[in-house]
Amino acid sequence: MVIDKPFIFLLLLVSRQKIFKYCLTEYMRRIKIIILVVVSLITSFLTISSIPVHASVLDDMVNGVKNIFSPEQKELKIDSNITLSPDGDINKNGEIDAGDIVRFTYTIINKTDKAYSYSTVKTGIDRKQLNFIHNVEGATGILDDDKTLIFPNVRINPNEQQIISFDARLNYAQENKTITTEPEFIGSDKNSIIKSVKKEIVSKKLGAEEIRKRIEKGGMILNVKNK
Repeated sequence: MVIDKPFIFLLLLVSRQKIFKYCLTEYMRRIKIIILVVVSLITSFLTISSIPVHASVLDDMVNGVKNIFSPEQKELKIDSNITLSPDGDINKNGEIDAGDIVRFTYTIINKTDKAYSYSTVKTGIDRKQLNFIHNVEGATGILDDDKTLIFPNVRINPNEQQIISFDARLNYAQENKTITTEPEFIGSDKNSIIKSVKKEIVSKKLGAEEIRKRIEKGGMILNVKNK
């Protein structure tokens, strides 16, 4: 079998590139370890010595070194959370039951250099599972399209964090219901920019008698099956 010289040259070139890349990666890894060890030793020395150094200065030193090797990504993020609202636990059992009031919270973090105006946040919530929507904060309003809930005209500046929240009562039901939210940030051009992971809670069922007792205290949406 005859192997052309150009092929051998190309093979050697590729091999050298792989070796060089590996050596460079290993070299940077070791340099990173050395610098982190040195900073750690300096921090420990300043902490136990009599030299007055503010804790924030030490934190800045460590974070500065970390950012050299692992720079923080500048991106737009959105996250969500579902919890019982204050005084939302109707029977005070510490669990989320049908008929309780929960709080949906959305945190938008803009680490980019771009400002977003006239944007929209879609919650991805099944509108049919909620009623008595109130206490909207951090947004100009909330829209209901009979399918989900939407926050229109959202504005967030560069390097800014914005929190949007609202409370809602879970519809009464005699079976466990999974309540989910999967928020999506949509730009003014109607294109999706970022979508968060889905968060969920389970609304525990109530018996028909318990539902009727609660209904007597105020008009609520019913989802009761007669037996």
